[in-house]
Amino acid sequence: MIRTTCLALLWLVCTPLWAATVLVIESYHPEYPWDADYLRSINEVLGASNTIETFYLDTKRLQPAEFDARADQLAEQTLALAPDVILMGDDNALAYMGPRLKNAGIPIVFFGVNGTPEQYDLGDMELLTGVLERPLFRQTVRHLRKVLSQKDRFLVLMDDSETMRNAVNEAWGDVREIDIQGSQLDLLLTNDAELWQEAILTAHETYDAVIFGTHHTIRYRDQRYAEPSDLMAMAYGESRVPLFAFWDFFVGEGMTAGGYVLSGYDQGKTAARMADLILRDIHPGSIPIIRGETGNYLYSRSGMERWNIRLSTLTATQTTFID
Repeated sequence: MIRTTCLALLWLVCTPLWAATVLVIESYHPEYPWDADYLRSINEVLGASNTIETFYLDTKRLQPAEFDARADQLAEQTLALAPDVILMGDDNALAYMGPRLKNAGIPIVFFGVNGTPEQYDLGDMELLTGVLERPLFRQTVRHLRKVLSQKDRFLVLMDDSETMRNAVNEAWGDVREIDIQGSQLDLLLTNDAELWQEAILTAHETYDAVIFGTHHTIRYRDQRYAEPSDLMAMAYGESRVPLFAFWDFFVGEGMTAGGYVLSGYDQGKTAARMADLILRDIHPGSIPIIRGETGNYLYSRSGMERWNIRLSTLTATQTTFID
């Protein structure tokens, strides 16, 4: 909190020096809700005074065997563009593009990253700073213990992507059964669509609620891609226990009921302010890497009705309601 406050104050007192070229390299694609939210905040902070370009790796839709070729292509385009600062959204952008641009002399601000710079061979890069993203495991369980009458055991259901593995391993190592304030949190990471669906169908036999991580790298056993919207629709229609989320773009009609969620908008805004400091002649090495550990209460009215969820008066006054 102190670091974030200092960052905001520093951003307010510095004077911009020039109209710059800002490059945003997305791990995913512009239509992906998380990306759309952070692009909106980046444009709000930087768009009026600078030219913003966007490249995307498209790693939610491309096969992993295609990632390196795509990264090589974008690295070449980046060097030709010669931006004044690069913002890299999410782990795949930092993992694939960071090492390729490490020695290009261009400052990099990452955000939405669950790994660490050291993990991506960037620990010694002086022109690097950013925002670490961490799913709010403990905060979510504490919140759900106040919301639900049955609160003994929760299932966290995630794809087995690099992003989710980093998040879980950083928080819990190899442990997949965690006790939080007397409630058990079981973590299931899988890219097997049939296993994912079976977990939804049988959740009521063991769990009081399911909490969603991402589910965008999942395939059926015949290698067909499992559309995230189809998986969510199946979960909403079939689950006999309430569905909650770690991220705001999983909350809404026909999706999860809500929860204490992270926002791509907030991550993008913090990163954009860091980039703006760099454009105001602040060295990246003097801008500390921070953790984005603050969420917001967000709930879907239709989801609350679907699972008969009631919030306390205090929580309700702090909650944004949609649909």
